[in-house]
Amino acid sequence: MASILILGGGFGGLAAAHELRARLPDNHDVTVVAADDHFYAGFAKLWDLVGTRALEQGTASLSALERHGIHFIQTRITSIDPSERRVQTEAGSFSADFLLIALGAGPGPERFLGLHGAAHDLYDANELPQMRADLAHLDAGTLVVAVLGAPYKCPPAPYEAAFLLDEHLRGRGVRNAIELVVSTPQPMTLPAAGPEVSQFVAASLEDRGIELRTEQSVHSIDSETSTVSFTDGGKLQYALLLAVPQALPPQVVADSPLAGEGGWIQPDRETLLTRFERVYAAGDCTATPPPKAGIFAEAESRVAARNIAAEIDGGPGDRFDGTGYCFLEFPGQRASALEGRFFAEPPEVRLAEPDTETFARKQAFETERLRDWLDVGVS
Repeated sequence: MASILILGGGFGGLAAAHELRARLPDNHDVTVVAADDHFYAGFAKLWDLVGTRALEQGTASLSALERHGIHFIQTRITSIDPSERRVQTEAGSFSADFLLIALGAGPGPERFLGLHGAAHDLYDANELPQMRADLAHLDAGTLVVAVLGAPYKCPPAPYEAAFLLDEHLRGRGVRNAIELVVSTPQPMTLPAAGPEVSQFVAASLEDRGIELRTEQSVHSIDSETSTVSFTDGGKLQYALLLAVPQALPPQVVADSPLAGEGGWIQPDRETLLTRFERVYAAGDCTATPPPKAGIFAEAESRVAARNIAAEIDGGPGDRFDGTGYCFLEFPGQRASALEGRFFAEPPEVRLAEPDTETFARKQAFETERLRDWLDVGVS
């Protein structure tokens, strides 16, 4: 019997756990360790913010994993020893024959920039009630969606947020009194997708009267005066600021022997195997080329799981080829999919015109994973 320990209960961890459970006989042990006891798709936070749907309706308990023959341990991981395939947690020490790290990425130094008052972390679900309240009282001034650093999780999200906020404010009849600005330190909206896709997004923002400020690195945020200061000396006063946090490797990863340049894990980008025997890593905690997004974490983790299964029971392994997609939502319940080959030099990415069919595909993406992984909607 082999034991597999999966660190992380997000897209990567859940995809890997189910892939392994489907491929291995029941006498092999699959365990997920995560600090949170629930899962939701990140884009659902934006639906909650603008009143489309409460986040709770798209949230499921990881305890459902037990019904699928997958053990779940809710605890915080404090250290990782990849040479021994052992982890220390607040609930004790755990070791296994195989280790898969899918811990995602954590927030960056913007935690020290002063996100108080009318300034919020757009990605923090705990701030949604106050963000909704501040948005409900916003009837004039400037609403800023500011990317605080790169890389950050889900590259399309700041622009999705701007489109959905624009639509929400128009629905309330106050859009003409509110200036809507998106700022990014990057030279274009989506560098990983290339200039053509980035220009399409920029033109779509312009069509909605949303100001785009590229190459604008945030230096500081003054909550007393509600002012964003940029490194080029520019300033912007806001009535409401929604900040997109820079992504950093989780501290437990950065402090481990797995850490490479910048604290990220650098596995083989095709097999996801690290330099440690029987230790794999996938998703946002790695330095692999695809964008830091749940869809890619899922795809990489499935490959890692297939390779673990092949090591245990023989048979062919798998290789990740860098292909994938991200959704980009537009007003009117329309969406596009950024699809392409992210290992290509330069990446080959295309973006179709947004339509309602792709929005339905985005909804189905969430529904299927909540159902298949955590039994949501299963009677």
